[in-house]
Amino acid sequence: MGTTGFYSELGKLLYAVANADGNISVHESAEISNQIRERLLHREMDTDRFGSNKAWITQFAFDTAVDKNLNAQEVLTGFMDYAREQADRLTDREIDTCLNMCDHIADVYRHRNKKENELITKLRAFLMELHSSHLIF
Repeated sequence: MGTTGFYSELGKLLYAVANADGNISVHESAEISNQIRERLLHREMDTDRFGSNKAWITQFAFDTAVDKNLNAQEVLTGFMDYAREQADRLTDREIDTCLNMCDHIADVYRHRNKKENELITKLRAFLMELHSSHLIF
C-alpha cells in the first residue's frame, strides 16, 4: 500500500488529531493499534528487516511523536508539506485511509471536539484541493 514515508507521516498525523486538544486519551492511543490492524496490515505485504509488517511504522511514528510531545499544528503542517511533495504518488486509497483513520481517532473518545474538528476540516480541505489539482478533465 504505502511507503515507509507514508506510514511515518500517517502516524504523526494521527498523533496531531489525538493531541489537537492537548491531551491524548488512553482510548485514542489504544485505537491507533486497532486501526492499524483493521485498515493497514492486510493491505501491506512488505516487512522490515526484523520481519514486522511495514504498516507498524505508523505506530512507531505515533509513539515517537507522543514521546517528543510534538505540537499538533506543526505536525499537521509537516504532513501537508509531505503530501504536497508526494502529490503525484499519493493514491486515492491513501488519501481515503488518512481521512478515515483521522475521523475514527477523533470520534473514539467522547466524540470529536472543536479542536479535532478544526484540524480534520483543514486536513480534508487541503487533501481534496491537492487531489483535485491533479485530476485531468
